[in-house]
Amino acid sequence: MKSHFAAAFLATTAAVVAQQAAQPFQLEALLVEKEGAFQKVWIVAGTKTQIRYKETEVAVDTKDARISDFGAVYLYEPKDYTAALDLYQARKYAEAKEAFAKVKDRSKSVAALENSPAVLAAFYEMECMRRLGDLEGLSAALGKFIKDPLTRETQLRQLELYVMWDAVRTKSWDRLEILAKERAGTKLPGDQRAQVAYLHGLALEGLNRPEEALGAYAIAMTADAAATEELAREAAIRTLAIHKADAKVQQAIKVWGTKDENKNSPGYSHLTEAGAVASLFELTLGAGKPLPDEYKSFLKYKPEVVDAAAPSS
Repeated sequence: MKSHFAAAFLATTAAVVAQQAAQPFQLEALLVEKEGAFQKVWIVAGTKTQIRYKETEVAVDTKDARISDFGAVYLYEPKDYTAALDLYQARKYAEAKEAFAKVKDRSKSVAALENSPAVLAAFYEMECMRRLGDLEGLSAALGKFIKDPLTRETQLRQLELYVMWDAVRTKSWDRLEILAKERAGTKLPGDQRAQVAYLHGLALEGLNRPEEALGAYAIAMTADAAATEELAREAAIRTLAIHKADAKVQQAIKVWGTKDENKNSPGYSHLTEAGAVASLFELTLGAGKPLPDEYKSFLKYKPEVVDAAAPSS
């Protein structure tokens, strides 16, 4: 049933995108006079300071005006942009990337307008690349991106975080650690804090400091797992990989349940932590993806639960 719904969703979205792409571009907008009166128009081209528009959707004649002549210019969201955003929010990143690219190209005549569908589509196209792990594509797209029309604080901050992702691309671990420490000390929304923590973890692993990386990955798993499920999932896998390679954990596995087991040892603590992460992966962090086979053995290592109500002997 779920697969049928997904197929129908994708088909409907594709139809909307195709239908709008077949028409000459014009952007529905609202021009608000400084005195408060307003007029709906259809913008066919624009720069940072001027717009060219039609007074009706089917008009042939156009008018030119300075943006500064109005109190505000509100841009409506095009249907193909809305459809692409729906794909993105449904985590269909490959499909969304293609849809945003089409919106970006189709609406390039208004790209210079503040928060235009062209600049927003270009931004989300890069976000799709990031979430798909296409760091080469992200680097190339960022080099062509003109950010001046973008004014939203969270999106501008994300552009700054792309510098850190590029450090991953080039394996510049020392630089990445410095950037991560700088960002960790700033106020960030949960999804971006998760990014910084995950990237910090990668830097620490790259610098051969795996135990320090565990703390960073823990933040990445908990800062905003709902918004950054792919990072939470990858942070969990990296955590399990670190524990599996740890000699202390390997020793704790050997003595588990024997008289030599030491519940106060770092190995025991890390082993039970790995068990907890593996369990959490299956419950939530995996977001429907199975726990990799090489880490399934961790599921049986759980700390002994002591019943506080039980009488002591």
